[in-house]
Amino acid sequence: MENKQISVVVDRRVLPEKMDIFKGYMKSIIDASSKFPGYLGGDVINPEESNRYIIIFRFASQKELDNWTNSKERQLWVDKIDQVVEKTTKMISLTGLETWFSVSKSNDFVPPPKYKMAIVTYLAIAPTITVVNLLFSNFLNFLNFIPKHLLIFVTSPFMVILMTYLVMPMMTKLFAKYLYGVKKNS
Repeated sequence: MENKQISVVVDRRVLPEKMDIFKGYMKSIIDASSKFPGYLGGDVINPEESNRYIIIFRFASQKELDNWTNSKERQLWVDKIDQVVEKTTKMISLTGLETWFSVSKSNDFVPPPKYKMAIVTYLAIAPTITVVNLLFSNFLNFLNFIPKHLLIFVTSPFMVILMTYLVMPMMTKLFAKYLYGVKKNS
């Protein structure tokens, strides 16, 4: 089995009178999942401030996601959550860069238009490159034995990690309304 990062996007419609209970359960299930090996993050988004919630869990690999998915602890929380939602859960697994833009307003989790993804990615990557270069400038000067055109191989891994785990999840939340016409739930 390949060791690729995987994101699971879950779509839930909460019974209006059970919203507060659901929010408590979501905090608890994300907290529980965060204790499992390979957990990379989780988000809860409430499109259009409705009773619809989109929950994202990110794990380092399919195996680690399966460990969480098949755990008794997860099943306990899912059983509780099932008591406060209207309909069957919709769930989709994503790998690769499309997980940067994995949440959508539609029921099919269609990513936003490519031009919007390009704009948000540019707005994320330009400042990130600047900051990484400033932070690494002394270190890069220390590596003067490496030809300048090869230094990209030193900074690129940090850029990819920052973009995947910190910057793009933050930018997707910040620009949710622009990308999807939705607002992130606080």
